[in-house]
Amino acid sequence: MNTLSLLWAETQAEWRKSWRQPAFAIPTLVMPLAFYALFGIVLARPGGGNAAYLMATYGVFAALGPALFAFGAGVAHERETGQLALKQIAPLPVPVVLGAKLLTCVGFTAGVLLALYALAAWGAGVVLPLSSWLSLALLHVLAAVPIGLLGLVIGLRFGGSAAMGVTNLVFLALSVLGGLWIPVFLFPGWMQALALAMPSFHLAELALAISGRSIAGSALGHGAVTLGFTLFFAAAVAWAWRRAHR
Repeated sequence: MNTLSLLWAETQAEWRKSWRQPAFAIPTLVMPLAFYALFGIVLARPGGGNAAYLMATYGVFAALGPALFAFGAGVAHERETGQLALKQIAPLPVPVVLGAKLLTCVGFTAGVLLALYALAAWGAGVVLPLSSWLSLALLHVLAAVPIGLLGLVIGLRFGGSAAMGVTNLVFLALSVLGGLWIPVFLFPGWMQALALAMPSFHLAELALAISGRSIAGSALGHGAVTLGFTLFFAAAVAWAWRRAHR
């Protein structure tokens, strides 16, 4: 089989495995939509613009769950049970294994985003130009890349039980301190400073800029920081992979 055929077969296997794990699939799909419906529609102030704001930030939130838990707790479990070693001696190229996980994350994220955008447009009356919808969708889907790399570092450095705890902690930190649930400008000063260290904050600011909202700093600056986080996490993955296979 060529590389593309292997990637397709492995992606199908990852997709089926994810759907057979309700503890992964249900929170991943339901949480962003339930939170948005509550805060963006039910509790939103009429004409306050919260729906459009929260759609931008909750789109980033939609990418967190699949990326962190599939690469973090998921990879740690596969390492602990020997599944990852079995795939390596199959032989199955490492890029195929990781690429299949990334494609599965993107698939889950895209599904949630379609439902989220539908809620925003028809349930909350959010109106954007087509170019903004497409740009926003692209950013939200690509958010899975740096977050997935961060999750992979966790999965390669921690055992199954520890990785689950660390993944949950990182998930909460990125969501809360990154301003995905509550706008950062409502935070006290020390929390606003912590937000700068969260890749989710910079991704959310880019999403807000695309949706036409004013942001702190420039979109170019937030893009540069996001790229920096991505490169740093990629280097950390390379280091963690070498350590895990000594």
